[in-house]
Amino acid sequence: MKQRLLLVLFTVTLLISCKPQQYRIIDMRGTVVEMNSSFDANPNKKMQQLVQKYKTELDNEMNEVIGTSTQLLNYGRPESLLTNLTSDVMKAYGDEHLPNGADVAIMNVNGHRADMPKGKITVGNLYEIYSFDNAITFLELKGSDLKKIFDSYAWIGGAGISSNVKLIVKNRKVQSVTVDGKPIDMNKIYNISTLDYLADGNNEMDALRNAVKKTDTGITLRDVMIDYVKEQTRQGNEITSKLDGRITIIE
Repeated sequence: MKQRLLLVLFTVTLLISCKPQQYRIIDMRGTVVEMNSSFDANPNKKMQQLVQKYKTELDNEMNEVIGTSTQLLNYGRPESLLTNLTSDVMKAYGDEHLPNGADVAIMNVNGHRADMPKGKITVGNLYEIYSFDNAITFLELKGSDLKKIFDSYAWIGGAGISSNVKLIVKNRKVQSVTVDGKPIDMNKIYNISTLDYLADGNNEMDALRNAVKKTDTGITLRDVMIDYVKEQTRQGNEITSKLDGRITIIE
């Protein structure tokens, strides 16, 4: 069955009082119009030309090849080639922009919306993969709250995490976890590189709302990843990733 797009048109009648800028709705009526191919019969030529102009410009930008991937990079749980890559780039971004670097990077799996193809990588590919305007956010988080984040990872079956973390999960509970080879210090303040969406506590990441400090960079993850791919290409490197056991699920 073909899907149909319906446009609802409202007619609103306002009653304007004698007093300035005071209005009151006295009547509202609606009409449903089916948007179908009949509207293609007599297209507006000027509008077509306007749309085509911007479409051509956008296609040229989106089709720009900025790098090459050695393999198909997919996303999923508990770890995956694409979530590993994204998380490591996020940590590197934190290392570059935080005075003491980032201790951990945290990324949600469904922050990706497509796999990265093998071969040529275009700007459009990265817009498909990172289709949300999620921005990098830096948090200072107490170790006890970071432990709660890993408890959430264990419960949901894994998510994006930087390679300096080793998390072992059994029966949806944390069996062991280390950061840079060390157990979590419950009283230490850790520098976290994450996304504004997660910093708000979404995706079972409630503990991130307990951060003692939050810094919104305003820089989207998509832009960070585009810059990363371009820089790797400039250095003569292809984009690659690997599964390294940063998250292990024991059945």
